[in-house]
Amino acid sequence: METPTIRLAKASALIAEPTARYDRTSIVLHWTTAALILLLWGIAQVIDLFPRGTPRVMARSVHIFLGVVLAIVIVTRIVWRFRSGRRLPLATPGVMGYAAVIVHYGLYVLVAAVVVFGFLNVWVRGDAIFGAFSVPKLAPDNTGLRNTVGELHEVTANAVLILAGLHAAAAMFHHFVLRDEVLRRMLDRRHSRPAAEADRHAQ
Repeated sequence: METPTIRLAKASALIAEPTARYDRTSIVLHWTTAALILLLWGIAQVIDLFPRGTPRVMARSVHIFLGVVLAIVIVTRIVWRFRSGRRLPLATPGVMGYAAVIVHYGLYVLVAAVVVFGFLNVWVRGDAIFGAFSVPKLAPDNTGLRNTVGELHEVTANAVLILAGLHAAAAMFHHFVLRDEVLRRMLDRRHSRPAAEADRHAQ
C-alpha cells in the first residue's frame, strides 16, 4: 500500500521530468492490445475465405485462441493500471483532456464487450478448437440467437476499430501537428527522442 509520502514523491518526480512516460509494463500491454485487436479483426475478415473443413477450423481456432489471449491481456492491463501502473496527469488540459479519458475508458468497455460476445459466439454456434476438442452448441436449433450474438460481436469489433482509429489519429495529430509529448508518453524511452532533438535532425 502506497503512503501519502510515496505518492507525493512520485508526483514530484513526474513534475520534474521533462517527458513523463508510462511504465514499461503499461506500454507493452498497450501495444500488445493494439496488435491483437488489429490481428483479430483482420483474421475475422478472411475466415470465410478458407475452404470448409480443416482450413476454416484452424483459422477459427487461431481467432478464438487470440481472443483468449486478448482477454488475458485486458484483465492484466486493468489490474496493473489500478494496482501498480504509473499514472500520469491529463496530457491535454480542459475539455480535450477529459474527452481523451472518455475515449480511453470507452475502448476498455468496447474491447471487453467484443471479448464477451466472442466467447458467447463460440458457445452459441459450437466450435472445434484445433481439432483437439469441441465446444458444444448452447442452442442447436436457435439460429436467431446465433445470428444476434454473431452480429453483436461484429458490430462491437467494428466499433472498437473505429474508436481505436480515432484514438490513433489524435495521437498522430499531437505528434506531427502540435508536436507535443502525448505520443511519447506511450513509447519506450529507448525508442523515442525529445522533440527538440527531433527538430534539430529535421532541419
